[in-house]
Amino acid sequence: MSGMMSGEKMLEAGRMVGKYEIIRPLGAGGEGSVYLAKDTVLFRLAAVKQMEAGTEILQEAVFLRDLRHPMLPMVYDLLYENGCYLVMEYIEGVSLHNYIKKRGSVGEEQGSIWAEALLSLLEYLHNRKPPVIYRDLKPDNIIVCPDKRLRLVDLGAAFLKNYGEGARKRMALTPGYGAPEQQAAAGRTVYADERSDIYAFGKVLYYMLTGAEPGRPPYGSLPVSVYNPLAGDDLERVIKKCTRENPDERYQIVEDIRQDLSGRKQGKEVCRRKNFIRHMEKRVWLTEKQTAGLL
Repeated sequence: MSGMMSGEKMLEAGRMVGKYEIIRPLGAGGEGSVYLAKDTVLFRLAAVKQMEAGTEILQEAVFLRDLRHPMLPMVYDLLYENGCYLVMEYIEGVSLHNYIKKRGSVGEEQGSIWAEALLSLLEYLHNRKPPVIYRDLKPDNIIVCPDKRLRLVDLGAAFLKNYGEGARKRMALTPGYGAPEQQAAAGRTVYADERSDIYAFGKVLYYMLTGAEPGRPPYGSLPVSVYNPLAGDDLERVIKKCTRENPDERYQIVEDIRQDLSGRKQGKEVCRRKNFIRHMEKRVWLTEKQTAGLL
């Protein structure tokens, strides 16, 4: 398991942390290592996050404790026992990244359902006082549960919106999903706000519908219609507006995205007919090229 913090020792299977028996590691990163554990009193599974001692773990525990949304894990416990441990609800399932990697992509209908779920969560976070900016929305942090619902994990990068100067010079960033304003550049202040999450949402939606990793040319920059000819042009317009380089040119609030996605349902049958015609035209074109030996 890579990505462990300096001085951190792996917890072996069978070790007890309070009333929690370690089963196996789940993952690791700069914020700490996470283990699957069993609550020996309540007989339920839990995720135990091993962190460096300090005020940050208490801040994260309080921060997560106050968040209540069906897509977010619950905080169970905070332990100080030969180390610092944050105990949370264990979310069963597979990461969206691996789900798409195995299946190639999801259809427009499923993509729209999951898009609505993610937008509901982002709207909840952004409407808090002060707003919460997730800052690292990506397929690896989204879990597809056995019932096909989505849950979000790893809120270690989430932070309260900073309205003033003095934003952090470094912040969580995943290539292909992180917004341009989150990346250090000469003469530019590094920051993240609601529009940064909107940018990442657009990239996640693109990945769901195409199976292509954003930011990996040329495949991650091709139009959605290249991968799914039946996908509506309006859906592609939503993705493009979410992911514009200039934050001022993106959607400014999540509600505007939800309205556009809701509006596209009204003309769904018309879109389907247009897309079917376009799909058939493309098939005819490919057939003619293959017959002529050009493909």
